[in-house]
Amino acid sequence: MNALLLSIDRFFFRRISASGFGLMRIAWAATALIFLLFQWSDVIFFYSGAGLIPPELYATSFRGDFRFTVFQYITNPPAVFAVYLLTLAALSCTIIGWKTRISSTAAAVLLFSFHERNLLPLGGGDTVLRNFGFLLMIAPQISAFSLDRARKQWKQWEETKTLLAPLTMSIWPWRLLLWQFIVIYIFSGLDKSSGNMWLQGTAVASALHHPHFARWPMSVMDIVSILSPLLSYATLVFEFGWLLMFVPRSLVADLPQLCAPHSVRRALLLGGVLFHGGIFVLMDVGSFSIAMLSGYFGLLLDEDFVDLRNWINRKSANRPSTKLRAGKSQIIVLYDAACRLCRRSMFVLLMLDHLHHVRAVNFRDPKLRKEHAPDIALKDLDRSMHITMSSGNFSGFDAFRKLTWHLPTLWPLIPLLYLPGIPPIGRFVYARIAASRNRCGDGYCIHETHSDR
Repeated sequence: MNALLLSIDRFFFRRISASGFGLMRIAWAATALIFLLFQWSDVIFFYSGAGLIPPELYATSFRGDFRFTVFQYITNPPAVFAVYLLTLAALSCTIIGWKTRISSTAAAVLLFSFHERNLLPLGGGDTVLRNFGFLLMIAPQISAFSLDRARKQWKQWEETKTLLAPLTMSIWPWRLLLWQFIVIYIFSGLDKSSGNMWLQGTAVASALHHPHFARWPMSVMDIVSILSPLLSYATLVFEFGWLLMFVPRSLVADLPQLCAPHSVRRALLLGGVLFHGGIFVLMDVGSFSIAMLSGYFGLLLDEDFVDLRNWINRKSANRPSTKLRAGKSQIIVLYDAACRLCRRSMFVLLMLDHLHHVRAVNFRDPKLRKEHAPDIALKDLDRSMHITMSSGNFSGFDAFRKLTWHLPTLWPLIPLLYLPGIPPIGRFVYARIAASRNRCGDGYCIHETHSDR
């Protein structure tokens, strides 16, 4: 009996990384925001009482049961547009993670309201967005990669000079999301296989030549349509392949790694990226492809993030620009913990350190300074940030430039930082900022002369 209860508890409440749902929150809100912006000029026409469907026709235009929309009470055109602007604001706050729970709930409810007010502009992608929005509303933890989480991290960093443990959540929202995908794909596959075109291999060619959906001239579609039999059968295999997610882990534990459940899931996710990416590139089907891909983030588990990080680290292990000190797995960043600007800068670096390469060391601690920077004078450490790695010691702008190779979110800056003329400018600006920290006040960057204790 205890074993059964433990199995049930593990099935619903096992802790997993909340990063996937955090990324899903961002992608979901960004998708909804972009496609709502496309309706900017049509909001009054689609959703107000002075538009396409006036209040007197509500009874004949909408279902009566289980329907909710704020536009049942708000019909005035200016008020409707104000709600539209509020929805855009709620989605923007959801993306950045400001008041995450409140903003995401408000965004989902308001999005539902627009969809229930007028069904005519809706497509399959809108249904997907509603389902994912509801799941984000009830999920216990969606604040990964948010300003709310960053504030908590900053408070922890200021108090203890350490970061919070990785954010986790119960697994049941992940399972609900997985079931949503399984239902979508299996029933889509059943519907396709009930006719003749998909089984004959002509369905893709027919869809590509539909004038309403085709993104490219028919001459281009004729070329792509040569692959119609292959793409049609591959679509069926992909959609019915989601049945493999029903196979219990215990049944495949002794099979090769390729058959492990996480490998099957990754193969399906990769297939989905190709499938929906191909639809998006070739066909105009509204928000459907992007909405589906936004949900894929939520299916990522701990091992996916760990394996991706390890893969990137292995690929960059032998590159001179990213090679770490022999025998060391991290870059030592020496910073001044007595300076608020320095602490903030170090905090930002740690938050961007998704590859886990950076280790912050307070050079004001004599023991740590002796261990990690015995050959660097205190006055030099006090003048600028220093890092130590296999290729040597670097300071100031050059140290930051080296760090960008190890911080994925800063990779787009790398070409800019090596342009002719940029390094001298960067060193000058860094030196001015570093010098100004000694003149800050009101608790910011207050610098005191410390003895070499």
